[in-house]
Amino acid sequence: MDPIPDDLLPFYKGGYQTIPGSLSGLRELASVERYRLNPILKYRNAGKLLEIGPWTGIFSCNAKDAGFDVTALEMDRKCVDFLNQTLGIRAVQTADPAATLDQMDEKFDVITLWHSLEHLREPWHVIEQSAAHLAPGGLLVIAIPNIESYQFSLLRSAWKHLDAPRHLFFYSVKSLVQLCTDCGLSVLETTTADELSAALSYDTWYSLAKALIPVRYVRGALARLMQYAARRKENKPNAGAGLTAVFQRAGE
Repeated sequence: MDPIPDDLLPFYKGGYQTIPGSLSGLRELASVERYRLNPILKYRNAGKLLEIGPWTGIFSCNAKDAGFDVTALEMDRKCVDFLNQTLGIRAVQTADPAATLDQMDEKFDVITLWHSLEHLREPWHVIEQSAAHLAPGGLLVIAIPNIESYQFSLLRSAWKHLDAPRHLFFYSVKSLVQLCTDCGLSVLETTTADELSAALSYDTWYSLAKALIPVRYVRGALARLMQYAARRKENKPNAGAGLTAVFQRAGE
C-alpha cells in the first residue's frame, strides 16, 4: 500500500465481525473454524500460544479449548476487554506488536498470525520478534491472502482480499519463506490449498455474486458455481486464494 495513511483506525470502524454477546456465542462462531488448529496439532498439542491480531478471538477460543495457554496481542480496546473478561485469556492492547514483544521476556511454543500480518506497518519486525520469542522447537504459523493467487491475476483491483487500505503488505510464497528463514526459522510446510484458502476463495466469489444478484440463495449458488469453474486453476501450485505457512525454530 503506497502511501500508507497516517491514521488507519477510521478504516477499522465496525471491525470485521461484531463482538459476540457471550462465550457461547463465540464458541458457536469458532466451531466452524476448528480446522485452523490442524497445522499446529500436527506438531504440538499443548503449550504456550501467542496470537497476534485475534480480533474477537475465534482462533484463540479454539486454541484455549484445545488445551493451549493462550495470550493475545490486539489493538482494539473493546476486543481486548472481551478476550480478557469473557474468553478468559490474557490479552494485551497494542498497535505495535513488535515493540510489545520486545518488552516481553517469555517464550512461546506457538505464535500465530491469522490474517494479521498484512495489516501491519512493519511486518518484518513482527516476524523478527516472533522468531526471537519462540521456544526451542516452537512454531510460527502465518496465514495471509495470496498475492500470487488465480483470483488476483483475474480480478486485480477488484479482488476482495486486497482490502485496501487495511491490507498494507503482501508476500509471495517465496518472499515469505525468505523473510522467515532470514530470521533463523526453517520451513515445515506451505500451502494455498487448505480449508482456509477455500473459504477465502468462496468469500470472493460470493462478493461478486452479491453485486449481481439480490436474492440470497441464488447468489450463494452462483458463488459455488463460480468457485467450481475456477477450481482447476485455483488448485494449481501456489494459486489458491490464501497462503498458510508453518515455520519452526531449531530445537536445543
